[in-house]
Amino acid sequence: MTPARRDLVLIVVALGLLTAPVWVTQLPVGGPVYQYERAEVTTNGTAIEYPTATESISGPISDEIACSDSLEARPCALERVVLDNTTVPTGIYASNPGDTRPPIDERYRYVRIDGAVYEPTYVANRSAQREDGMYRVELALERTEPDQALEAVSRHVTADDLSPTVIEAARDGGARAHGEVDVPETPIQLKNGTHYRVYLAGHDDASTVSRGVDLVLTYLAPLAGLWLLISLSRRLEVSHASDDGRRDRP
Repeated sequence: MTPARRDLVLIVVALGLLTAPVWVTQLPVGGPVYQYERAEVTTNGTAIEYPTATESISGPISDEIACSDSLEARPCALERVVLDNTTVPTGIYASNPGDTRPPIDERYRYVRIDGAVYEPTYVANRSAQREDGMYRVELALERTEPDQALEAVSRHVTADDLSPTVIEAARDGGARAHGEVDVPETPIQLKNGTHYRVYLAGHDDASTVSRGVDLVLTYLAPLAGLWLLISLSRRLEVSHASDDGRRDRP
């Protein structure tokens, strides 16, 4: 290797060391390792459920199915009143009686009550008409097939916005990542038709070796790169001065 080519290689190495704090963030070192696992979601003819115990999962089966989490007290209480009373009046009115869909944002698409799945609906009551001809809208629940509801709320495993870690956990049963990933709070449907809820099972702290590598690349590597650049610049100055001296000789 010629001296010029050797110096070029050393310059590239020095620049790599100087920028180590930037590219080290893309390496699996330093931080904790997160473990993601899956739990199967099935239907039993009336409800959507986990067929096995899932104490490790925090959160609902799906964020689109109310009352699939024991902590959802308010929507469950409201929807149970709707179920017990058939309908519950609202302060919303529609121009035509019968089934309607008011322009409001829905927090969820389905409700699970007493082992059954219902779809929230709205009915403009023909018997509750105002003087201006508008009909009062009332909350109602319509029982639906759990298979249909599970299909509707699930994300397909080929969805573009799913992270590779989530896809791997859904397909293989588990996956590890050197950083937290965004996990959808709803089941993921595989190509074979099965459904799994992916969740964060825990994390392991970085090992001593991993922390050591992170320390070296973050703090010591830039110093080494700076020292190497200074050494190269001095050597190039000496070499340049020597070449000038030889050219000046008669």
